[in-house]
Amino acid sequence: MKRLLLAALFLTPFAVPAFAQALPPTITKNFNPSIVALNGNSDSTITVTNPNAFPITNVQFSDTMPAGVALITQLGGTCSTLAVGGGIFSINPGAGTFSSTSNTLTAGQSCTIIVRVQGTTLGPHLNTTSQVTAIGTPAGGPATATLTVVSSVPTLSVWMLFALAAALTGMAALRLRT
Repeated sequence: MKRLLLAALFLTPFAVPAFAQALPPTITKNFNPSIVALNGNSDSTITVTNPNAFPITNVQFSDTMPAGVALITQLGGTCSTLAVGGGIFSINPGAGTFSSTSNTLTAGQSCTIIVRVQGTTLGPHLNTTSQVTAIGTPAGGPATATLTVVSSVPTLSVWMLFALAAALTGMAALRLRT
C-alpha cells in the first residue's frame, strides 16, 4: 500500500495554477491649458488606471505643486468616490498639496481628480506626482506635466479674426489665378 501511494505521488503531475503577475497601476497628468498668463488659471487632471484583469485596492497617490504654481481647489473627479468603493480625498491649498485614496479600482477601471491651479511665477513649472500604489501590485508612476506661465497670452479680437480670414481668402484667390 505504501509503495502504491508513493508511486501515485510520483506519477501524478503537479498542477500548479499559473497566476499572472500583477501590473502596477498607471498614473497620467496634464494641464489644460498648459500655457497661462501670469496669475492665470489652469485645470490639472490626474488619471489613475488599473491595467489588471482583477480589482486592486487601497490605490493611493499624492501631488505637491512646484514653486510658482498655487493650488486653488478641487473641481471634481471620481477617485475616492462611491464609483471606486469610497475612499479619502485631502486637499491643502495653503501647502499646495493633495492626496487621494480609492478603496477599489475594478479590472480596467480608471478614476480622475481635477484641480484648479494658478500660475504665480513666470517660466515653466514641472509638476511631478508621487508614485501610485495599491495593495498587491508593484508601485507605478509617477506622472509629470509642465505648466508654463508667460507675461501675457496674445489673443485676437473677432475683428482681427475676420481680417485674417479675409486676407487668407484673398491670398488663396490670387494663387488660384496663377
